[in-house]
Amino acid sequence: MSLLQRALITLALGVALLALRFLCRRRGLAPVPLWLPGLALAVWFVLGSLSPELATGEARPWLRTAVVLAFSYALLQLGVWAMFELPAFLPWWPRPAKILRDLGMLLIGTAITVVVLQQQARINVVGLITTSAVLTAVIGLAAQETLKDLFAGIMLQVDSPFREGDYLELGEDRNGWVVSLTLMSTRLQHVHGALITLPNSRLWSSDIRRFGPHGPIAREIHLDLERSLPPEQARDLLLRVARQHPLVLPRPEPDAFVFAYSEHAITYELEVWQEDPTDVGFDILRGQLLGQIWYALERIGRDLPYPVRELRPLPRRAGPGDPADIDADDRLRLLRQNVIFGRLTPEQLEEIAPHTRCMRFAPGESVVVEGDEGTAMFQLVQGRVEVLKHFEPDRSLRPVAELGPGAVFGEMSVFNEEPRTATVRALGECLLLEVERDDLRPLLAGNPQLVERLAVLIGERRAQLTNMSTEVREEQTNQLLRTMRRMFSGFTGA
Repeated sequence: MSLLQRALITLALGVALLALRFLCRRRGLAPVPLWLPGLALAVWFVLGSLSPELATGEARPWLRTAVVLAFSYALLQLGVWAMFELPAFLPWWPRPAKILRDLGMLLIGTAITVVVLQQQARINVVGLITTSAVLTAVIGLAAQETLKDLFAGIMLQVDSPFREGDYLELGEDRNGWVVSLTLMSTRLQHVHGALITLPNSRLWSSDIRRFGPHGPIAREIHLDLERSLPPEQARDLLLRVARQHPLVLPRPEPDAFVFAYSEHAITYELEVWQEDPTDVGFDILRGQLLGQIWYALERIGRDLPYPVRELRPLPRRAGPGDPADIDADDRLRLLRQNVIFGRLTPEQLEEIAPHTRCMRFAPGESVVVEGDEGTAMFQLVQGRVEVLKHFEPDRSLRPVAELGPGAVFGEMSVFNEEPRTATVRALGECLLLEVERDDLRPLLAGNPQLVERLAVLIGERRAQLTNMSTEVREEQTNQLLRTMRRMFSGFTGA
């Protein structure tokens, strides 16, 4: 065969391999291996192109042996790809474990090497090793660590203490997600991005803490609260904040209890469950929960305790948007901007304003929850919130709207005793003006004209939001008026 023919054949086969690999990637299939087949083509071309002076009679068996070994290894790799990797998308096709497949390739490759050397080069490898005690000892000592890693990899695959995708904690900052388990080593992806490669023998002898890719994993958070806050109220507050957090799993349920008494506070333990098993995931969850607990304590007039050895508390400095810095005059000004109360007389607004209150919510905290009973309505003063609703069939919570400063929500629970129709969650730190149902009783009791006026305003607002017809609006307004008369006026006249 001429050099040109050999070159054309090598080029054609190489192009065919590249085209096949490109086609597999386009189809989403396992790509055809290139390294060993490419090496076999290169060996065949280079050794077949040697001049007759170099390819003498003594060297020819060795050259032929090199070509046969190269093509044998290439065909072995292509065969494994065609039998196991290419049809992997078929559910009924057998899928042996990767480590067992690699071990099989190693054994078959060793057998091919022994047979080719014996047939082509006339070398009895088995006899050479078994008859040479010194060579056998040298090979055994040299391969001692390798064999330990090999057998440890086999035991890890047979015993299956973990799988790819699990999170392992091994100590000494050797923690990460399992990327692959090979014959000789295991690779972990650290949470900070580093790739950790551990010999299987070292992994087999280590104490392993395994977590599934989606938990659940328990987290314990300790915090101090005031001694004057009753433990049952403190427990309810902690559980309410935890249950509303999106990173806290509903099952197993969160729990909170008294952990210890200290000099100046009661220490509580809040136990929650989350999916992310990493320390970074715990830091994020703990930080958000502690932040939301701070806001929840502020809304009920509580503060974090300080040691009793302090003679007096430091004066509180009102920052931007601090509810304590918004007095009755500011709340009166906000009520004038309210779409529901804005049409009341100044005297009526002045009667309501002192009973209202401003409160802050943390980012990601739920202001109201769909399905809960409510007795308060809210006016957004600063920040933005998102409105979410549950949709069938999977009851998934999806956003439907986003509200900005000036928006009002929750009025139907105040005036119609309806449960919350949606969940409203803070997108950032939010400041809201709260108006309770009881705040309106002194003004509306015995004032049927004002009750009727508010019912009409609320009915018009609801009709604008839902695009209902005139007949439906009038019917619902009448129903709302009857409910409000019963609630505030003490009679049920039509």
